[in-house]
Order: sequence, then C-alpha cells, then structure tokens
Amino acid sequence: MTPRDVGFWQGIMEVAHGRGQLRLILQPLVSIILGARLGIADAKQGKDPFLMRLFVTSPDRRLLAKTAATDVLIPFLVAIVLDGVLQYFTLGYVRPLAAVVVGAVLIWVPYSLARAFANRIYRHLHGPAPAASP
Repeated sequence: MTPRDVGFWQGIMEVAHGRGQLRLILQPLVSIILGARLGIADAKQGKDPFLMRLFVTSPDRRLLAKTAATDVLIPFLVAIVLDGVLQYFTLGYVRPLAAVVVGAVLIWVPYSLARAFANRIYRHLHGPAPAASP
C-alpha cells in the first residue's frame, strides 16, 4: 500500500477537503433550485409532494423515478465528472464509484428534498390546487 492509497470514505473526505470546495456549495444549490421549480410546478398541478409520490402514492414509481432522473441528469453527470477530475488531482487516480456516490449526495438528495418541500410550502401558502388527473 503506497502512501497515496486511501480507503473509500477517506478518499471521498480527502477530495471534499481539497481543491474544488466551491462545488460543495454550487452543485447542491443548482439541484435545490431545479427541485424547487419542479416542486412548485407539481403543486400547481395538484400533485402530491415528490417523495410521497415516489415512495407511497404513485402507481407507476418507475416512470416517476425515470422522469426525475432525466430532470437531474446533466447536473448529476457534471458532479460525477468534476469529482473524478478532483480525485485525479488530489489522489492521483479516479474511483468511479466514489464519484457516483458524491454525485448522488450533492445532486439527488438536495433535489428530492427541495422538490418535496417546495411543493408543501407552495400548497401551504397558496392553498391546494385541484387534484391532478391520472
């Protein structure tokens, strides 16, 4: 084991504390803005909050997950590529699985939460919209 070899989580933390820390703010911010826009659109259409539809009420969860994945595809790919580049500069090699994990944490989690909360907040402030047609 060379001095540059690090464990999976230690490598993620080393990259997170190294160069490119601004992405730890910008990437989640972009995904939050995207999620909030789509959450408000869901509320205007009378749809349940995103996470509730995804895990509880939607009869076609696969289609909903696929649609959401296409909504965040570009930011997610940018997060993966950027993390891979930063891994290379920090560690000297790239761990693709670690880049995917970091991309999911920086993009998918804030997007999902922002979409669900924006829907609830909009519905609370503006009242419920007519129920969406199936």
